[in-house]
Amino acid sequence: MSTGSPHHWLSFLMPEDSKRNNLGVSSSTGSTDLSNASKFEQLMLETRAVLSSTEFRNIVDILLKAAVDALMEDISVLCGDANLTSGMPLAKLLPRIAHMDQILLEEPNRNRYIQVIQDIPEIEIFFTLLYASTAAS
Repeated sequence: MSTGSPHHWLSFLMPEDSKRNNLGVSSSTGSTDLSNASKFEQLMLETRAVLSSTEFRNIVDILLKAAVDALMEDISVLCGDANLTSGMPLAKLLPRIAHMDQILLEEPNRNRYIQVIQDIPEIEIFFTLLYASTAAS
């Protein structure tokens, strides 16, 4: 599977819109002229810009690492660290992991993984700056 650009996944979240191509991109600055765009088109362009930014990609990397680390801690406790390092038959491991669905689907205010993510300072800073810049525009 060819991944192409680092933003190949973005087309799954936000399919390309032919109208977007008609908004006109300034060749000198590379920015899009939003004066002819509807509010929805402006929102879509701004969203695409945030999602394709290097800063957002870095935040997603940090978020995924923290969530996977927390998940692996829980799996180690559930299965025993020795079993994971020495090997455990998949038939024994899968039912234990299947029972973790209750932990993953808890209410957001009680969910351990959401709390881990919320406690990451970089994520708070990113969204504070994002919302501050959106409120100013």
